[in-house]
Amino acid sequence: MKVLILTDSRKSIMSEDEADTLAQVKAVKKALLRLGHTVEVAAFSLNLNLTARRIEKSGCDFVFNLVENLSSSRLLHLVPLLCQTLSIPYSGGDAYTLSVTGDKVVAKKQLNLGGLPTPLWLERGGDCSSFLSFPLMVKPIAQEASVGITDASVRTFTDAGELSSYLDEHPDLFAECYIDGREFNLSILPGGRVLPVCEMCFVDYPADKVKIVGYEAKWQEQSFAYQHTKRSYTFGIDDQGLVEELRRLAKAVYELFGNSGYARVDVRVDQQKKPFILEMNSNPCIAADSGFIAAASQAGMTYCEVIELLLRR
Repeated sequence: MKVLILTDSRKSIMSEDEADTLAQVKAVKKALLRLGHTVEVAAFSLNLNLTARRIEKSGCDFVFNLVENLSSSRLLHLVPLLCQTLSIPYSGGDAYTLSVTGDKVVAKKQLNLGGLPTPLWLERGGDCSSFLSFPLMVKPIAQEASVGITDASVRTFTDAGELSSYLDEHPDLFAECYIDGREFNLSILPGGRVLPVCEMCFVDYPADKVKIVGYEAKWQEQSFAYQHTKRSYTFGIDDQGLVEELRRLAKAVYELFGNSGYARVDVRVDQQKKPFILEMNSNPCIAADSGFIAAASQAGMTYCEVIELLLRR
């Protein structure tokens, strides 16, 4: 089969998350070649006519979607939408899934309508009175890969006017209640198979440092957060009920958001063991050292086996 890897245009200077996308392209291309496929790589452009010509010129049978770094995650649905228009099969979530999950506020509204637990949130222009005097996580509405999330994202407001003004001044942000507790992520294969549950453990964190998986923890290898945030797949008997509930919730989120492609669901669990769904990331990172591939490895799958499965959507 001839596979076209569609990815971001190269930049002369790249951030850590952008460089990771390049690593993904290399790893996926290597796996596809090992699987016996012919592979070509092309850049996605928001000039959709140009991108369509690139796809058609390649003569590909399948598009492997590794477009990660558009200016807004609200635009990511354009890739599968274009492939659907051209009647070309592609990897990952469909246009509906990416359009909903690409806007975190829209996604939270859908979770709420679906009766699934998610932290209370505040948008620009909302009633601030219920969000004062306890920690909030202030984060981008339409960015992935923890872009824009730092320790300073967790903050407390005591004045409604101050909070309202802050959101007015930063229309690209929203606030949600910060859940002080444990963090888990659940990777999901196409078709809805949930891989082994992963806990993100904050090892030897100082008491005054917030326990979040922000940009540092994900990408900046020399940082304290990166070096002290560890994955764990081992749970005691006391956690078995929680693990099963997390798996159930992850499957429900996947189905709510269109039941398409591969995904990762991020969950926080408070001190009373109550889970809160933060978001679903459709088309999560599949670099060789990524959390998704680590979870697949826990399930006994090789990297090539994962890539072969993603070709089947």
